[in-house]
Amino acid sequence: METPIEIKEENLIEILDSKYLKQVKKARFEIKNDRKNFWNKNSVNFRNNIKNLISFFKFPEKWNISIVASRFLLDKHTMPYDKDVWSFSDVVGATENQGFDIILFFNKTDLEFLSAPALLPIVVHEVKDNPIKYAKVTVDDELSKKYEEEADGEVRKYSEEFRKENVLEKIMYCYDEEGWKGAKKMAYYLYEEAEYAFGGGYDQQMLKQEYDAFEKAREEKDIDIFIDYFIESIKEEKKEENIEKEEKITPLK
Repeated sequence: METPIEIKEENLIEILDSKYLKQVKKARFEIKNDRKNFWNKNSVNFRNNIKNLISFFKFPEKWNISIVASRFLLDKHTMPYDKDVWSFSDVVGATENQGFDIILFFNKTDLEFLSAPALLPIVVHEVKDNPIKYAKVTVDDELSKKYEEEADGEVRKYSEEFRKENVLEKIMYCYDEEGWKGAKKMAYYLYEEAEYAFGGGYDQQMLKQEYDAFEKAREEKDIDIFIDYFIESIKEEKKEENIEKEEKITPLK
């Protein structure tokens, strides 16, 4: 993998927010109106979306980065709400003789159908600034929890809309594959279980108001209620952004 041009962190956040927030509004329109094509397009573009997102990040010198996008060979059908579909980053070698190699594994069962904006939080979480430090977590639960907290702290530096897009797409994909039953399992996992999975340390992935919107949609058997909640959410963020811009404008004297 080519070494990316070094970009200051604050500039990187601004660049990625600007680039991918533009895609969120379009994605939500497609989720409401043309999901079959949306999932197919994301699947075709999955490989390039992962590579493009990773290309923005700088890795420590002398480390080689290998990216894998695949599935575990499981003897059962799996869905994104299952705990057998995790992604990871790990150190393969860390000496002069063995070489300095990092592997980034992205599980296609959990991620292949996602758009680039929905993938961004996953990539940010998996990209590590200190490979040796993270290699130690496999034998230390407390250290693992601490470093997962740090990784999610990095994710929070970016727009909240990317987390929301991830939540919306995962639930809607499960809805299209398994109806309300699958959507309910995905929503419950994101709301109740995800932050405690694999030893904990993660942020809550789905907020109460989002879960409430899903439950309202389920009770009324109208999935558009859930989708519209997220469409309105992006409109509200745009309004707040415009207000902030207006406040920054210095009036002429």
